[in-house]
Amino acid sequence: MVAGFGLGSKELYEFVGEGKVDLAPINQVNNSYEVGKNDKFVSINACLMADLTGQVCSETLGHYMYSSTGGQLDYVKGAAISNGGQSFLCLPSVNKNKDGQVSSTITLNLPKGEIVTTPRSEVMYIVTEYGVADLRNQPVRERVKRMIAIAHPDFRESLHEQALEAGLIRE
Repeated sequence: MVAGFGLGSKELYEFVGEGKVDLAPINQVNNSYEVGKNDKFVSINACLMADLTGQVCSETLGHYMYSSTGGQLDYVKGAAISNGGQSFLCLPSVNKNKDGQVSSTITLNLPKGEIVTTPRSEVMYIVTEYGVADLRNQPVRERVKRMIAIAHPDFRESLHEQALEAGLIRE
């Protein structure tokens, strides 16, 4: 195991201190080409939202900075370089706000202010509790259909109608 840093519990620090983890500079740990040297490398990252074409946001809620880029794109790209590698970007199908209102995390377009952390051209798989959308090397129309298929069932019809209206898919 190699890590750029460790932050957490006393048990974590003891585990790292036992020499089970090699600490290395972030510019080495998050280097896509170094990651890609590992055959069958699997990258699993959480994200906040995705649009119907597969653009992924993992950093912001509107203009509010929620997280950071971290190494997400580095590992997504590293998995693509890896012989037999796979990259999974995971998100729940819905968000619930403080008032209990539910919204889809898969939308026609990312909302204003949302930052694209992983561009659609780098995405392999997007995962929700409703399945896996294999987007790698897919045309936009196919991406849209696959993203709608993993959206929460309550939002699929609306997403389909929005995609039709936007000209992303045809009947």
